[in-house]
Parts: sequence; C-alpha cells; structure tokens
Amino acid sequence: MELRHLKHFLVVADLKHFHRAALELNLAQPSLSRSIQKMEDLLGAKLLERTSRSVTLTPFGEVVVEHGSRIVRDVEYLKREIKAIQGLETGELMVGASAIPLNSIVGPSIGQFINTFPNVNVELKVGNWLSLYQKLCKAEVSLFIAETKATELDLRDDIEVIPLPSFQAVFCCRAGHPLTDKPQVTLDDIKQYPIAIPSALPKPLFDQFGDLFSKYRDDFSGLVKFEQFQAIKESLTECDLVALAPDISIVREVESQSLVELPVMDIPDIKASFSIVYLKNRRLTPAAKAFIDFINPEPLAI
Repeated sequence: MELRHLKHFLVVADLKHFHRAALELNLAQPSLSRSIQKMEDLLGAKLLERTSRSVTLTPFGEVVVEHGSRIVRDVEYLKREIKAIQGLETGELMVGASAIPLNSIVGPSIGQFINTFPNVNVELKVGNWLSLYQKLCKAEVSLFIAETKATELDLRDDIEVIPLPSFQAVFCCRAGHPLTDKPQVTLDDIKQYPIAIPSALPKPLFDQFGDLFSKYRDDFSGLVKFEQFQAIKESLTECDLVALAPDISIVREVESQSLVELPVMDIPDIKASFSIVYLKNRRLTPAAKAFIDFINPEPLAI
C-alpha cells in the first residue's frame, strides 16, 4: 500500500463525499475511486459504503482511519525531523501558545530566536490549552506554552512539562477608574463594575471568587469572557471594566500608567503556572530544543 492511497482514503473519510474529496485532492473522481478500490483490494476489506449522495465508513474503514491518521502524522513528522536534524540553517519550528503567554513570554522569545536562526521558518498557532494539546497530539505543533496547573495538564501521563516562573493573578483597570480612589478594594467593590475573566478559567478557580462572576446575583453588572487578552487591554482604557489576569500580562501598561493593579484585600491567592509542554514519546527537533533555550534559562535535559 502506498502512502498516497492512505491519504486519499482519509480525505474521503473526512469529507464523506467522493466529489468534494476529489476537488480537495485535485484529482479526477475516477482516479480517486481507483485509488480507494486498490486500497480495499490490498487490505481485503470493504472500507466505505457508497450512496449517490455520500459515503459512510464500514467497521474496517473506522479502523483504517484510526491507524491511518497516526501513520500519516508520523510520516510527516519524520520528514520534518529529518530536515531539522540536517541543521538549524534550514528547517521549521511549529510552536503553540495560549493568549496570555503569547504576548508576555512567547512573542519576545520568537523575536530572539529569529534573530539567531533567521533561516528557520516559524509557525505560531494560538488557542486555548485544549486545542493546543490536540494540535500537539496531531503533530501540528512541536510544543506549546500554556497554563498547566489549574488546567491539570501537568497530570497527563503522555506529556512532559517544563515549568516556568508562576505569576500572580490580579485585578486591573484603567488609570482614573473610580476604584483607584480607594486605598483598599474588596471583591464586593468590584461587583459594582463589569468584569472580564479568561474564558478558560477552570471551575475550581472560578468558584474561589464566590458569586463574583455569577450573572444571577442581584447586583450583576456584566461579565466579559476572553481568549485574547490584548483586545481586553484596549477595552480597559475606554470604560470602567475590571479584568482578572496574571500580573505579567500588564507589566508594560502599569509602567506606562495606562492601567492600574488594584489592591484587592480579599482576592484569592491564585497563581498562573505556565509551562512548556511537549509529548513524551516524540523527540524534540533541534529547532524546538533551541527555541526552549530562549524561553527557559535552565539547561534542557532531554
């Protein structure tokens, strides 16, 4: 069986339609049909049930999808790894990041990496921790940076994590906000204003704030959930919104005095624990190892 036959089959299985799959693959439909037929002949099993409108997988087809997807991913990763081993003068780096470390940690590190290795192609993918984990398993990224403690990513047995320094969760608002006139602020004070929180805030952390984020409390003033904090920072300067975020994400704004970190007396002691995450059973490419050195000052023992 040739790898191209397997790739053809996986596209048909995904789109569930021969004509659309042929367009996707830039093949004539009869050629695609012959490719699938040859694969079925080689395996000695019918993989697809065909109708005039669509196709469905047989039990044999489902097994081929499960194993075939892994085979195609591993072959593509093998090609990239061989190319990377040939040297950091060429190659590619595929890295992922969630919203907060994207701007605060990953962005500056990518700049330094590009200056050092200008011929390495860098692809950056942004998402929440779950989507990044899925991309990691599919070999769409070599590693990613995200919160690993509150999300319990660090408990998964198929990954390795390299912890980075943790950062305190704080409430912040614009300079001149009514709350900045108070020497001390409480969570009850914050209830009077709209609040912005990370959309991926885990429930155990969510619950530590009592009913602060509940839309059912009598004095509810609005709640904004965000994946990208950059847009929220822009919003903070234009209204009385109060945001919960790691202190590292507002360092520049606090220094420029456009945003203020509020002295909240009864805020739960919550820290954002970001880590570098990669798969245990997949060797890091030289480019990935080199990139880690720009993020993590400690020597990498892998």
